Amino acid sequence: MQEREVPIAIAQVQYSLMTARNNEILDSCDDAGCRLISYSPLCLGLLSCKYDLDNLPRAGNPRRQLFRELLPGAQPLLGTLKAVAKEVNKTPSQVAINWAICKGTVPIPGARNLVQAEENLGAVGWSLSNAAVEELDVASAGVQKKMIENIFSVK
Repeated sequence: MQEREVPIAIAQVQYSLMTARNNEILDSCDDAGCRLISYSPLCLGLLSCKYDLDNLPRAGNPRRQLFRELLPGAQPLLGTLKAVAKEVNKTPSQVAINWAICKGTVPIPGARNLVQAEENLGAVGWSLSNAAVEELDVASAGVQKKMIENIFSVK
């Protein structure tokens, strides 16, 4: 891009409390002077806290095996996410999306229906405290197995 003198304006990458290298990604965007668009800020729904090992996505859904692998190591993070959500009177999904906003990204969460879309909208118009962001950062850093990186991402 530099060879052609075309500035990079945005970078769209997978970014959530469950992804690795979050600080590295933000620093790279800052260095390039571009804005980060974070897709999958709910980690395919795992950060909604509606799934556990006894309630996985239905058989045949590829997320079923992925969640089976990720959920055990994510329990401390999910517990922190639920506690912060209760403290700010929001849902875990709203807190996870707002965390991404507080990190300076533009999250683009998915929604399968109107209820989820409306819930996602509840993530804007307010901000987590710095202490809550830090608490979530610490919990995120402690996740034993992070979300697999998108096969189209490059290091």
